[in-house]
Amino acid sequence: MINRKILYGYQIRDGALVIVPEEQQTIRMAFTLYIAGTSYQAVADALNHQNIPYCPEAPLWDKHKVKRLLENPRYTGKDGFPAAVDADTFQAARKKAEEKNALRQPRGGKSPIARLTPYFRCTCGGKLIRIGGKWLDSSELHLKCGSCGSTITTDTDTVLTEANRQIYAHEHPKQPAYAPSAEVIRLSNAINRGLEQPDSPEAVMALILQGVAARYDCCPEPISEYENFDHLPKADWNHFRRVVSYITITQEHIITVQFTDQAGKDE
Repeated sequence: MINRKILYGYQIRDGALVIVPEEQQTIRMAFTLYIAGTSYQAVADALNHQNIPYCPEAPLWDKHKVKRLLENPRYTGKDGFPAAVDADTFQAARKKAEEKNALRQPRGGKSPIARLTPYFRCTCGGKLIRIGGKWLDSSELHLKCGSCGSTITTDTDTVLTEANRQIYAHEHPKQPAYAPSAEVIRLSNAINRGLEQPDSPEAVMALILQGVAARYDCCPEPISEYENFDHLPKADWNHFRRVVSYITITQEHIITVQFTDQAGKDE
């Protein structure tokens, strides 16, 4: 793995550490997205989609780089580094991480991911078996197909969130769809114009951050991550077993919940 020689967001100028304004905007974007509920990998995907490089030698972001960035207290001004984010923002990200970690822990029984594992299937139809790693608190899910032998590594958060989303959508088919507001459309047009003529990268980045916030405001009221898995009483888990046949996970990290003929019907 290639690491930057200087912490992301900084450079040495005249013998002193100074903030790189463009990278500071990226740092703030990462914190904003994560605090809003986005996973490490989704933050990395957003940065890569906008062609924001991590460093020339290794331009692509991944969840590990995002996680290290969000956990580094130097961004608040420690150890002689100029502050790139305020302490409240940093603590909000730490609190969000703690909430996610707490939700992954079992409470008097199996963890949510352990409950779902028996339903995992390979694209060949074989059962996916969890292998390696720590069973309860690993953020990565390592799976191997018992039939074809294929191996898959994906995020625990990604599997739980996507399965949760599909089950909720199936149980609530009339959930209102995302509809962009006039402000979202205005900002999108402004961003496109700015990207075509990037005379002021700082202004474009500011517009992107405003656009993210505006899009988030237009989203339907979200359900809490893992809510349907971590806090379900026994009766609801029985319902889950009736309506879900299996969950397919591909090597491209595509999660698909296959429902039974009884889906949506209570006995």
